[in-house]
Amino acid sequence: MTEKLTTQQRKKCFDILFKEKIVPFFENRGFDRYSKTTKRIYKDLGSNLTVFIYFEYKTFGKGFYDITISYYDSDFGKTEEDTYLVMAQIKKPTIKGVTEKELEQSTDNWLVEIDSKIIPFIEQHATHKAILNSNLFYISKFREKERLDILERKSK
Repeated sequence: MTEKLTTQQRKKCFDILFKEKIVPFFENRGFDRYSKTTKRIYKDLGSNLTVFIYFEYKTFGKGFYDITISYYDSDFGKTEEDTYLVMAQIKKPTIKGVTEKELEQSTDNWLVEIDSKIIPFIEQHATHKAILNSNLFYISKFREKERLDILERKSK
């Protein structure tokens, strides 16, 4: 389809791409889908540490799908309450397209970038110590000391 997608068509097209391409891609790398109704993928990294990848549509410019990478520790807070420990502050690829074909091609290119950059990043930052020793994370000022204490305690 080469005609410009409406908002509703774009959402439907992305839902299909998410279900048929993105979810299987991540499942092959040890991730799970959080629920059938959300655009969240997660992986348990051990030691109460879990990484989540959130998909969100942003309307800036012609619009695009962006991701947020958040790490949670069950000793700090619940994922259901969005009480993340840290968030990755790295360049992340986006998915964009105004036609079905563009959106599909962008998703294919995005998966290549995810495999070559984001998956290795997550693998390299799969422990509290690796996160603590990295400057590639945002630590919220709210409860900052508690966040750092958990990272330091679990890095030993």
